Amino acid sequence: MKTPNPKLSQYISQFAAMYDGHPWFGDSICQILESVTPVKAYWQPTNDAHSIAQITSHMIYWRLALIKRLEGDLEYKPSMKSDDNWKPNDSLKKVGWKSLVASLDKSQSQLLSLLSSQRDVLLNKKYSEKATYNDLINGVLQHDLYHTGQIAYLKSIYQLNKK
Repeated sequence: MKTPNPKLSQYISQFAAMYDGHPWFGDSICQILESVTPVKAYWQPTNDAHSIAQITSHMIYWRLALIKRLEGDLEYKPSMKSDDNWKPNDSLKKVGWKSLVASLDKSQSQLLSLLSSQRDVLLNKKYSEKATYNDLINGVLQHDLYHTGQIAYLKSIYQLNKK
């Protein structure tokens, strides 16, 4: 039987595998975050480097760009210059590591649900002057993958520094 929305189904599978499945590249986001304690989450190798908590918050921020668009909210416009793009560790400590992870989980559920309710024709629709929904979905996937690697690397650096 042919899948009615093969392209979106493939994106959904990629989001699911990368988040809590068995991605080709190694551990999923959930597996990587599983052993992250609050101390590890807010640790920074240097003053100029981002913490795992900051990267996680940043991932949520850009996932919201896709979520809001899929919900029909055309007013939500994320910006590289927004204070919410890279929140300071101190403000994230007030939120709490468990709450941050819960927000990431919520964004995953929202993404999968919203993508499941769409048709492949959405992918060719423009969401801005220069980009289609296909570009946005693909961009969020790539963004998640890039930052997942950073988080895994920060965990290994933390372990080396604590020996």
